[in-house]
Amino acid sequence: MHSNLNMTLPQSFDFNHHSHRRFNPLTHSWVLCSPHRTQRPWQGNLTKRPSYDPDCYLCPTNTRANGAHLQNPDYNHTFVFENDFPAVQQNQPVLVLAGDSQDTNPLLQVESVRGQCHVICFSPQHDKTLADMTESEIVPVIDAWISTYKAMEKQDHINHVQIFENKGAIMGCSNPHPHGQVWSTEDIPQETAVELENMAKYRQRYKRCMLCDYVKTETDADRKAKADGSALLSSMENGVNKACSSSLHSVPLAGSDPTPPTTPTSNTFPSTAMKSRVTPDGSRIVCENASFICLVPFWATWPFETMVLSRAHLARLSDMTEFQKQDLANILRRITCRYDNLFRCSFPYSMGVHQSPTNENASHQELSHLHLHFYPPLLRSATVKKFLVGFELLGQSQRDLTPEQAAKRLTDCSEIHYKSGV
Repeated sequence: MHSNLNMTLPQSFDFNHHSHRRFNPLTHSWVLCSPHRTQRPWQGNLTKRPSYDPDCYLCPTNTRANGAHLQNPDYNHTFVFENDFPAVQQNQPVLVLAGDSQDTNPLLQVESVRGQCHVICFSPQHDKTLADMTESEIVPVIDAWISTYKAMEKQDHINHVQIFENKGAIMGCSNPHPHGQVWSTEDIPQETAVELENMAKYRQRYKRCMLCDYVKTETDADRKAKADGSALLSSMENGVNKACSSSLHSVPLAGSDPTPPTTPTSNTFPSTAMKSRVTPDGSRIVCENASFICLVPFWATWPFETMVLSRAHLARLSDMTEFQKQDLANILRRITCRYDNLFRCSFPYSMGVHQSPTNENASHQELSHLHLHFYPPLLRSATVKKFLVGFELLGQSQRDLTPEQAAKRLTDCSEIHYKSGV
């Protein structure tokens, strides 16, 4: 179910009211500025919730936050509408730069950013989350993601569609009603652009897809960990008092070159020369099915960060078969349920889909491998979170819990929600 807003075009570009992005020459990255978003309301910090909240601007039949003339329909599964407080706007004036102003001062670069933002209500029930929903209830959410992507793909000025969910007030979610967002922009955002660049370097060096290789690497590591565990158990049952002789092993890729490129800043994939040829033992897979694999990435920053990757090389959500769509719903239910069960709370996270940009760049479609990122902040309990501060802000990421330990914690969690027994 979709709803549209009619917008009038302002007279001139205003940095205090219109979306734009600013260039950081130190990191060679861009920062999106959305000054008009300061006007959005906040209903995020709520704990116990009813199935229907008359004051919630996302519940069925309620008035939305942007005025009495906007009322939600009495929807019964998903509801998609244009964001009342969009981070980027479709109808805004063009930023006109005076002469060669961009070249005059390379330290002060700015670009206007046009786009569209949508909200997708996952369910009419105010007190549900993906972790509480059945797979049949999650499939319409995936359908809404796909239909919104396809609709934006037809817009000439849209080149990228970012689907995401912020769950929990701690993640900046302004309303607890189960919902996600879609930000569609004319530029390809930094994270996606960097991923595409590095996947291109990998393909150039190894002639294969990076994430296809990564799925194989993690599957092989999982198989070895299980085999090692079975062998150890068998030894113990036979009364042999010995443990595994080594905690490290290599996981080579078939046909890979052990001595590729040079440095992370080069135009090639980073070198493995002078680095360890062995990797930490143990599985990082949390759950899997025929179409998808959910794992804690080898390089994870957040304590219980996970990735969901398609086993087949799919460029976008719309490439999925009905069977694969059902499998994605299955994986989403299982990992979000495990998250909630970890600390017996509604586990906060930011989750996003990375897929092919909507432009007609054939290389982007070839390079892209459908995957989802979950970035949860909790560290040791429902109230203790990890902060990216100090060295992590100024130097590089750091973590205490190893990815293998985190995967084991999540794997040990039940896929039956803890609230079902309350």
